[in-house]
Order: sequence, then structure tokens, then C-alpha cells
Amino acid sequence: MEFEITVIEAFERMQKSEELQLLDLRPAQDFQKKSIPGFVNLPMSELSAELGQLGGKKTTLLLCEDGSKSHQARVLLEACGYPSLVIRGGMKDWEGIIEPALGDI
Repeated sequence: MEFEITVIEAFERMQKSEELQLLDLRPAQDFQKKSIPGFVNLPMSELSAELGQLGGKKTTLLLCEDGSKSHQARVLLEACGYPSLVIRGGMKDWEGIIEPALGDI
């Protein structure tokens, strides 16, 4: 099973109004500077303490700066029974691929 999706696949899933939970794992100060609409900030350092607040049946899309922390979070979430996917390339890819494309719309 594939545990990663591209930013394009993530964007498409978000547009389809799928039952998704969107988590931004970056530090709060980074999230406040720039965030993607719909994502909730839950810094990686607080994830294990907040697991009980997550919706268990929804697939969680995980976003961090470049995808590396999202992989760590996915392992934890999957071990606790929460389905999750890593957005490959994280915010860096989102800014480089999705944002320029949205500017053309």
C-alpha cells in the first residue's frame, strides 16, 4: 500500500470534499506565517498528546515542511489505528506546484 500522495493528488482529494482530516505538523510560528486553508495546526511535538482529539475514521492528510516529519507522524497514527497519508514534498512542493497553478486560474 502506498502511504504517500503528491500535492496534486492531495489538492484533488480536497476539491472532491472527501471525508478528510487535514493536519499541518509544522511549528505554530510557521503555520501562522503561511498555511493552507482547511488544515489544522498540530505541531509534531504535540501529536502524541493530542491523538485522542483526532477523528478515527477519516483519512488524515499529513503536511510538514518537506514530508519527513509527516512520515514519522504516519507511523504513529497508523499504529494507533488512524488511516493517514503523507503529502510528499510537504509545504515546499505545495508552494512550488499548487500555488503557481492556482495563480493561473
